[in-house]
Formats: sequence, C-alpha cells, structure tokens
Amino acid sequence: MLTVKRINLARIGAVSALLLFPIYSPAANSVPAVKNSWRGITPLRSSASDVARLIGNEPDSAEMAFSGPFKVEGGEVTFSFLTSSLAKIYRAPRSMIGKVFTIYFKPGDSMSRAELSLTPSFKRCVEERDRTFYYFVSDTGVAYRFSRASDRVETIIYQPSRGEVRALAVNTECVF
Repeated sequence: MLTVKRINLARIGAVSALLLFPIYSPAANSVPAVKNSWRGITPLRSSASDVARLIGNEPDSAEMAFSGPFKVEGGEVTFSFLTSSLAKIYRAPRSMIGKVFTIYFKPGDSMSRAELSLTPSFKRCVEERDRTFYYFVSDTGVAYRFSRASDRVETIIYQPSRGEVRALAVNTECVF
C-alpha cells in the first residue's frame, strides 16, 4: 500500500512539474509566418494559366512580361512573369519560364505604415536612386512600398523569397 502511494505521489509530482514548467516549443513562441502568395498565386510556382483561372481571363503567351492591371476585390493587381530572356539573365532553369515572378497589389483603401503590424522579420530598405519610395521587405518575399511624402502603402509586392533569389543571378537590394 505504501509503495502504491509513493508511485501515485511521484506521478502527481511529475504532472505538476509539467504544468508549472511548460515545454519550450519554437512554434508556440514564433510570429505567424508571412507568405509571399496572393490569393493562392505564388512567385516561381504559379503559371499564367493559374493567374487566368483566378482572374477569369485567357492566358497570354508564356513570353508575356506583364499582365494587368486587373481590378479585383480590394484594389488592383499586376503580375510579372519570368520570360526566356529574363531566365537567361537570372540563370533560372527553363522550368521557371512562364511562371509568375512578381505580384504587385495596389490596395484600394489607403493604409498608413502605423496601421500595419510589421513583424521584426521586415527590414527597411531604401534604394539609392529612388527618392519617392521606400520599402519594408521580409525574407519570405513580401514587401511593402511606401510613399515617402505620405508614409502610406502604395503597393504590396509578392516576390520570390530571399532563398529563391540567392539561387538566381538577381542583383537587387529591395524589390523587383
């Protein structure tokens, strides 16, 4: 009987310790990941056909550079595609030709930087030659373009992630 009581006390002690000292979980303490996908269209993965299905238009040729702007709920969207000439310049595999390269979404409702919840993963980026705009860019491939004059979001940009960009011969600091 004494042995059973000791075992039960030991179990209660172990359970109490677990309740008092939560197990560390990186997922529990991390900020939700920002994804470089707009309504399911993802740079370097989605094709012109995927865009056409979403927008409701016929896809142009695989060699198109830009498609849009299209009026959509909440604003206006434009897509750029990886052409064979860009694939040569960026040393991208042929399998990427015709894939979405960048998505530019202009919100219909104006947003200030203060209204956004930019996580620490977003870093401020200013291109030398651009005196009109500045950016906040994340490694996941999401960027916000702000007007310097008004500090308002002009465009939300969904581009390849930093890891994907490193695999290409792309030379840009901020956005495409």
